[in-house]
Amino acid sequence: MTQVLLLPADGYWSKVRRTDRRAVALADRHYSRQTVGAPEFMASGRTFVMLTADALAVWGAIENLDPAGNRRWRCSIFRNESMVLSSALIVEATERTYAYWTRRYHGLPPVPFTTEVDPTKTLRKRDPGRCFRKAGWTVLGTVRGLVVLRAPSVTSKRDGEGK
Repeated sequence: MTQVLLLPADGYWSKVRRTDRRAVALADRHYSRQTVGAPEFMASGRTFVMLTADALAVWGAIENLDPAGNRRWRCSIFRNESMVLSSALIVEATERTYAYWTRRYHGLPPVPFTTEVDPTKTLRKRDPGRCFRKAGWTVLGTVRGLVVLRAPSVTSKRDGEGK
């Protein structure tokens, strides 16, 4: 039997606080979690956290400073334990993150929106970041053993790229 998963009318994601207990529980099971059980799972900075209605996927984006002191915009966590394709969740989460930043900052960030994937900690060790690439993100390279990916631009997303 084939299961068909339809996109809810209002989408999969809802904005939540960085202390939402359901989001914290998912974050505790993510490989990047620094302090399991801590009441917050996002680094310091301006955050945008979303959770799916079934509380089986979490997305966290942040504006903060990189180790060199430069401003950056990045997806710091994505964990999906649901039956929905990760790439579908990433496409919508990326769009909602761009929409949030556009409203909050009256325009898009002047720096790329990125994420990092640790190939030694993912299920697809030979193909790290595959779900992000299927969602239209591109590989920029490798830094300190992490695969760095960049989100598609808003204009390319509107043209249907990454679906």
